Amino acid sequence: MERQPGFIPSLTHLCLLAPSPLQPPILPLLLDFLSFLPCRVLLAAISPYFRDIFINTWKESGGKEVLLQEVSPFVVENILKYIYTEDITLTPELAPHLFAGAFLFLLSPSSFLGKNLSVQNCFEMYSLARTHKSPALLHAVIRFLTRKFSQVCEHESFRQLDLSTLITLISSSNLEVASEIKVYRAVRLWVQGQSSKHGPLLGDLMRHVRFPLFSPEEQVELQRDLEKWKDLRLEWKVLDGEERFRHIKGLRQGMYKPHILCIDTQMCEYQELESEEAHMGCYDPQTELWEKLPGLQSLTHACCATAGEKIYVSGGICKNSYSTAVYEFSSFRNQWLQLAPMTVPRAAHGFLFHNQKLYAMGGWCQFQSFLNLAEAFDLATGTWATIAKLPFALSHPASSVFQNKLYLLGGATGVSGQWLFHKGFLIYETSSNTWTQVPLSTGFFAAGAVAGDRGIYVIGGYIEKKMRGWTGKISSDIGMPKLPRGVANAGVVSCGKRIYVLGGEDLTQRYKMIYYWEPGEPRWHRCTTEIPTTREGISSFGCVTMMRPIPHIRQLFQGTALVIVSAASK
Repeated sequence: MERQPGFIPSLTHLCLLAPSPLQPPILPLLLDFLSFLPCRVLLAAISPYFRDIFINTWKESGGKEVLLQEVSPFVVENILKYIYTEDITLTPELAPHLFAGAFLFLLSPSSFLGKNLSVQNCFEMYSLARTHKSPALLHAVIRFLTRKFSQVCEHESFRQLDLSTLITLISSSNLEVASEIKVYRAVRLWVQGQSSKHGPLLGDLMRHVRFPLFSPEEQVELQRDLEKWKDLRLEWKVLDGEERFRHIKGLRQGMYKPHILCIDTQMCEYQELESEEAHMGCYDPQTELWEKLPGLQSLTHACCATAGEKIYVSGGICKNSYSTAVYEFSSFRNQWLQLAPMTVPRAAHGFLFHNQKLYAMGGWCQFQSFLNLAEAFDLATGTWATIAKLPFALSHPASSVFQNKLYLLGGATGVSGQWLFHKGFLIYETSSNTWTQVPLSTGFFAAGAVAGDRGIYVIGGYIEKKMRGWTGKISSDIGMPKLPRGVANAGVVSCGKRIYVLGGEDLTQRYKMIYYWEPGEPRWHRCTTEIPTTREGISSFGCVTMMRPIPHIRQLFQGTALVIVSAASK
């Protein structure tokens, strides 16, 4: 890309917001220490019980004191501590009393019990939720058991779960478990704890175990186990990778690890790229190790989107020709597949995945010919359809999905001596097929965007030189620190709890450093490894996060084998 003297790389970001056993005697508690007004306001806002006290009883007492005679002072102390600090020491002995106190104060028990679950207390909380028929707390416990399944599934108290809860867990793809044989063992443990005849029940539960995910070693272990119990009959089939995948109904959550993929879509000024080996860099943020994966030959300035274990690449410039091509990379097949082409050739466009559709919006069709055309690809039908045009032609926007809406942020609206900046962002409503324009005081382009829990972070990019003092903050409560250096055309992705910035450029050079930031931290951190490129640095490349199966799971789909597909009661 030709660098213009009228803009500088941004150092900062833009964030767009959406927002001991208790003794039986109950002693009266004197609330005169709550006479300080902010305390009363806070408690009245949180609890209808306290609201009634401070509106009615407080007046009756002359604004001096109120006696609470239905609950232990220790319970009130812990509830107040949680209200003010969100911190509580939750023991099995204390939990029932806190539950009762929450009901008295008209608070949701799950608001503090559910937030303080642990492997040590989760089964006690489960019993408490069922005894008091609290769906909110029960839901919080089941969500916790799903996340911590590998730790709780071998616990003796696992047998306490009722049948419906067990089925909810073992049928869920959100189960955090790296090996499917753990699900089988959990079912065995639960069935052994049932007093009734369990033969038919065992067979019904085994329908939720994804046997094609057993490794060869786990299949042998299972066979040895059945020689002991002699209560199940296995069904075997010879399956290749695609057939095995169709049998499993998807992987469990714990069988994936997030990786960052860098697809070299460098600008055409590096003509030697056309003769180099094409590959994709795969970065594991946990180990900081790189691995080569198959790449796309001679592809430049294309755009990338991610959908779980798959990534998509569209458009770009190939040998000075603008492309309509669309490719899909599957982490199971470990290869590229070409999909139906776009109806319009484009590069440097907005490209997003949402609800099983790919959206290609705006971009270039020549260096100084910008597009306002947009289209969507339905992955179920394999067809493209035109959607509403952008309000104006736009290229190089940062793009993200947030709360079921598509965002194109900043970008360039044209070239006239220098780049013309878009001072705002566009929002596309998929349900109504309409665009909304939102103005900003600052123009920027070639930035990166990632969605967070409360809004979208727009990081780096070029901004106009006259705006050099811009802090890049729309809201002052976000607290995102400045980047160590100003970069544009960098890879910006969210991976786990962190945001990563890889490579990028400024007006003088390209870089290959990697930085990350985790919300709540005061600064960015530099990774010990860099992008493995022989050049001085890299910018304008495709960068996405992909959920990649862990090695022993990935290996299952690389060939044809004799596989257990189901187990039934004898």
